[in-house]
Amino acid sequence: MSMKDFGPVLVTGASTGIGRSTTEKLAEAGYLVYGGARKGSDMTALASIPNVEPIRLDVTKPGDIIKAAETVKRRGKGLYGLVNNAGVGIFWPLLALDIEDMIQEFDVNVFGVHRVTEAMLPFLIRSKGRIVNVTSIGGLATSKYLGAYCMTKHALEAYSETLSRWLRKYGVKVSVVEPGTYRSMLLQKGRPRILGIAQKRKGRLFNQEVKELLDWYPRGAHRAEREPRPRDVPDAIIDALLSKRPRFRYCPCAYKGELKWAIEGPIVRSVQANLGGGKFAMSRKELQSLLDKTWDKEVRKAGMRRPEH
Repeated sequence: MSMKDFGPVLVTGASTGIGRSTTEKLAEAGYLVYGGARKGSDMTALASIPNVEPIRLDVTKPGDIIKAAETVKRRGKGLYGLVNNAGVGIFWPLLALDIEDMIQEFDVNVFGVHRVTEAMLPFLIRSKGRIVNVTSIGGLATSKYLGAYCMTKHALEAYSETLSRWLRKYGVKVSVVEPGTYRSMLLQKGRPRILGIAQKRKGRLFNQEVKELLDWYPRGAHRAEREPRPRDVPDAIIDALLSKRPRFRYCPCAYKGELKWAIEGPIVRSVQANLGGGKFAMSRKELQSLLDKTWDKEVRKAGMRRPEH
């Protein structure tokens, strides 16, 4: 399909990684892509890709977002898809993280998504378009040294579910894509920041945990650069944008164990909530029946045959 079938797509955080790959794939298929980036050098690189129009877009700056919406309006082609991909994350012990650093993560990963979505919503309602929020398997489970990041991704999951309910009557479909561990420069890019944080907090609690993390960081960054490339993730985003029956939730993972870990998180919470339900708690048989009913319902919605195993 081409722009004759659908309108343009805006991708935030389009300069590297998942955002860049998604932008390139959409552009190669003939779509006009507005590629959001913060740096001039990244905008120049995006401009060299046919069918890509770079937009200076820092999702924490309302002025950038207003100008991005003005660009979409001025181009006169509307907007069919919004991919909220821009995000930040920092490896750090949660209780050793200053509130200012935690606020920054929420400002990008949660409030930034809301700012951009709110600004682009009139175009998306007009086109009965799609919104794809890139969360993480960290939005389903939690990780010891990614506490604040997982908090933001859990929040984005709840935001997306609520958004989907609100926009259904307007014909706008919402999906979340929850990638697992893929090749990333996140740790390398974050190294100067964590060194700065470490310098600020000398003499505080959790020094041993911080030391362990700083010792591990170079090895972790090297390993992250050798992970599989995130080819499955752009494919999931594009399916959410273009499929006649998009799923609400996509969870592309590079390893089977990651998917198991991600799914186990909500299951554990459900069982714990049920056990804490007092006189209203369900039996194991009732829980299994609820799982079967949910399974059948979601398989039908996805237009799939039910696997028997």
